[in-house]
Amino acid sequence: MCTAFRQTGLAGVLAAALFGALDPFATSLSAQPPQLHGPAALAEPAPPPAIDSSTLPRLEELGIGSDELGIASDELGIASDEREGLATVEPWSTLLDPHNLPSRARPFAPRANLAPDTQNLMQNYVARVEAQRADLPSASFVQPGPGRLWWDEMVRQSIQTTELPLRVTLGSLCVGALQHSSYVQVVTTTPQIYESELLRENAAFAWRSFLETTYNDVNEPVANTLTTGTAASRYKDQSFSLDTGVRRRLPGGGQLEAFQRYGDQRNNSRFLAPNPQRTTRLQLQYTQPLLRGAGRAYNQSQIVLAKLQVGQSSDEVTGQLQDHLLRISEAYWQLYRTRAEYLQRQKLLRSAEAILDNLEARRGLDAVQRQVFRAKTAVAKRRSEMIRAETEIRNLQSQLRLLVNDPQLVQAGNRELAPCDALLMQHVELDLTQSLHTALANRPDISRAIRAVRQSSVELHVAHKDVLPQLDLVANTYVAGLSAGSTKQALNGQFSQGRPSYSLGLQFEVPFGNRAARAEEQRRSLILSRELGQFRLTVEEALTSVEVAVREVDAAYRELCAKYEAMSAAEREAMYLQDRWQIVPGIDDSAAQLLENLLDAQERVADEEGATARAQIAYAISMLRLKQEMGILLRADDTAFRPTAVPPRITEATP
Repeated sequence: MCTAFRQTGLAGVLAAALFGALDPFATSLSAQPPQLHGPAALAEPAPPPAIDSSTLPRLEELGIGSDELGIASDELGIASDEREGLATVEPWSTLLDPHNLPSRARPFAPRANLAPDTQNLMQNYVARVEAQRADLPSASFVQPGPGRLWWDEMVRQSIQTTELPLRVTLGSLCVGALQHSSYVQVVTTTPQIYESELLRENAAFAWRSFLETTYNDVNEPVANTLTTGTAASRYKDQSFSLDTGVRRRLPGGGQLEAFQRYGDQRNNSRFLAPNPQRTTRLQLQYTQPLLRGAGRAYNQSQIVLAKLQVGQSSDEVTGQLQDHLLRISEAYWQLYRTRAEYLQRQKLLRSAEAILDNLEARRGLDAVQRQVFRAKTAVAKRRSEMIRAETEIRNLQSQLRLLVNDPQLVQAGNRELAPCDALLMQHVELDLTQSLHTALANRPDISRAIRAVRQSSVELHVAHKDVLPQLDLVANTYVAGLSAGSTKQALNGQFSQGRPSYSLGLQFEVPFGNRAARAEEQRRSLILSRELGQFRLTVEEALTSVEVAVREVDAAYRELCAKYEAMSAAEREAMYLQDRWQIVPGIDDSAAQLLENLLDAQERVADEEGATARAQIAYAISMLRLKQEMGILLRADDTAFRPTAVPPRITEATP
């Protein structure tokens, strides 16, 4: 019998829902509307109800306001169900405003994957991806049920204490981590350090002012009458000079310097005229490399390298943030799984306690002591399993607090955390070709490898220039003034008397053999070859990991279907044995064996329920990992990301 299943939730495809959309040319999942079967196909899909401010305390409990996150209520697609106390999230909704991400989550530099100068590097891989075809197996699936599994709603309620749990969503935890996590604060500091280095390199071309002063007081014996021209036995000279001006290194490699000099001199020589005298000089000097060190590309290479370093650091931080968000997501869904298993074990314990109570009540009728002992053993064993499940819940809650580090979450102490997101249990059709395109366009490790190639190319260009001999043009011009006692008159004389003086010249230098520069050129060439090889390896690994991730999503869903079928079969067996045990008298060995079979069947039901819950989480995490492998787990764009959740093909279970 063919039935339809429709469920909304952030859950298994948070990779699509949490951090936004793909570029139009790189959409990894189909964008067709869901194809429903059965009664659901006849009704128009209801629009998602709008959220009002009454739902915000779930974020406020974490100390996060909607205005801080840049989250608009109509973007959340969250409807409050007061009867169930649940929050259902429309699939594929964008929880983060792309323009109001926490500052630490914003990239410091755009990715290099699709820059115009990278097309030569990427074109071979783009062409190969176009020829790629998905090799996903085609088989019939069994739909995992007409609605939520019985534990799905109970997971969101308090299961350990009477105190109301702290209800959290994966979106709020991720945003809280981006704002407060110590790990995020540490890793996002690195690009800021490199940005400071970029500012320092840019400052190399800034104007610099200078002031230089010298005072000389000479008193030495006269060894030549031409020194003073008089009979004085000692030469006495007092002079003062002051140079003030500006100098700058130009982007083309030249050195420009302009300064004004003031001088004052007096001595006992008859040859100094006038005596005392004031001198001034306005001088302009310019030195321009013509071979080695010439050109804007050479002289601004350090700025380019600093920018590339900022970009590489930004790519690395993007990867680290995606890894951190994936760890938070895994811990969140593992908490969901553990709470589900706790409820499953609690149900199993109550089943054993009900059997024990029934046997105790029938002790004087048809129940034998052996059956009572067997039931008590089952109760004790199942209680011990509850202890381990409860401990694991507390451990995962502590891990989430550590990963998120939100102050309000930490201050909540041991308060129970209840996940509020619903798992998506529909099949999502994946397009391997588009997924590979998305990875080529967005993976931060590919961007980092491209920047490494660029960096090596810039350094090789510098090494090529350093092989050339040094040939510099030197130009110098000045105007001078002289006055007997007035600096102002000397300044006026600079421009009113005579004409400017100037000089031109060349400076040439080349080392014999030039071995150091040629060795550096060879080293940079080898480094570039190595980085090109590393780029090819990175892209190959990226494409392979995306292929694997796509297959894992499909396999995880198929496994979920199989686990659900096994759970349903185990439930039918347990119900059959339960009915037999309640009907058949318990006075012979067959009844004891029937009780043993019933307890074993209940154990199998709990095991299969746990396996189904684990398969649910595996499907959810596989979607997250796929988006991480595509490089878009931390991505919020204005374009819509609407993959298709398609109900699976259904086969009737064979009796």
